[in-house]
Amino acid sequence: METYPKSIELEDGKIITFSIMTDGDLEEVIGFFQSLPEKDRLYLRSDTANPENVRRRFGNPNYETMFPILARADKELIGMATLWRAAFGWMRNLGEVRVVIAPEYQKKGLATILTRELFFQALKKKLYKLQAELMDTQVSAMSAFEKLGFRKEATLRKQVTDITGVRRDLVIMSLDVEELWYLMEDHIKTPDFRIH
Repeated sequence: METYPKSIELEDGKIITFSIMTDGDLEEVIGFFQSLPEKDRLYLRSDTANPENVRRRFGNPNYETMFPILARADKELIGMATLWRAAFGWMRNLGEVRVVIAPEYQKKGLATILTRELFFQALKKKLYKLQAELMDTQVSAMSAFEKLGFRKEATLRKQVTDITGVRRDLVIMSLDVEELWYLMEDHIKTPDFRIH
């Protein structure tokens, strides 16, 4: 967390600032989720148009189980990436990656950069594996994860239902990170990414 806030530059020259979410950001996060169009909210696990759902999920963040990164452009919240993990139990070394980007900043490389940020946090926490769960229609998101080394583990037919009531296939993708722990030795710093 000592590496935040930090800034990166997108291919179009736009400067994006990353910071770690605190409880003081909660109302801004609520506004961000409410601003998403329905086509993007289709893929979220709860109805984020309801502020109480966002408060229950992100209020009073516990950084041992949730590592939330906020992305801002010109001080406006335009993206959020979260690494979720269990505090104990047989899944404690698995991290789940979730990334949400405002429509006007999609397909600019931002989701890839945010996922890389979560990847380095997973290395620091010595997680064994990262996992992403997507609906089968999220083709561009799956492509972005594949470019980062994620591979499809399974497709579960008609496993999930979007907010409109349509049943979808659930695609599970994962990335083994255990063998890459050596990258996080003290003499190696997490790089800033400049996408060109």
